Amino acid sequence: MNPSLQRLLSVAPPPTAPVAPGSPDQWAGVEKEIGASLPQDFKDYTATYGAGQWADFFGIMDPFYKWKHPQASKSWREWMHKRIGSLEEMRREWPKYTAPFLPHPAPEGLLAFGYDDNGGTLCWQMRGSPDSWPIICLDGKLSEEYDSFPMPLTEFLAFLVTGKIAPETFPPDLFPIQPPAFRSYTNE
Repeated sequence: MNPSLQRLLSVAPPPTAPVAPGSPDQWAGVEKEIGASLPQDFKDYTATYGAGQWADFFGIMDPFYKWKHPQASKSWREWMHKRIGSLEEMRREWPKYTAPFLPHPAPEGLLAFGYDDNGGTLCWQMRGSPDSWPIICLDGKLSEEYDSFPMPLTEFLAFLVTGKIAPETFPPDLFPIQPPAFRSYTNE
């Protein structure tokens, strides 16, 4: 087990029965759908925590969870397009006021993997190998205000829970994060 996941487990215990943890053989289909290999840390996180929400405010995309909401996306690719698909057009129209990134599949583009309840999006900047992608937190307007964290997902989550980092794109009253930090979704 990687040290970042061990640190996260020590500060935010996972559910005893994770919802939609997936299996190793299912990842090939997910990676084919989005057209990219994914960080092993993310796969380990999904297997351990499954689908749920952090701090009653943000969540990590679980490609194996079947959303019940009638407007839910049918695939990760569709969800990602809804979250950051307009980034390229916004950069052309308002370059000074838009985050300086392009969405995947652009070179070093952003791959959305999480959301917050204020409309913000958590992304990886696909630069280098998947296990070294930095995390980018975009605000709900995809504005020039964003945060960048050069660390794996589980380290990012452990640092959030322990208060070592506090993205400026998150509301300040979210911190300190109160236990339980993680709540599983249901299968119902």
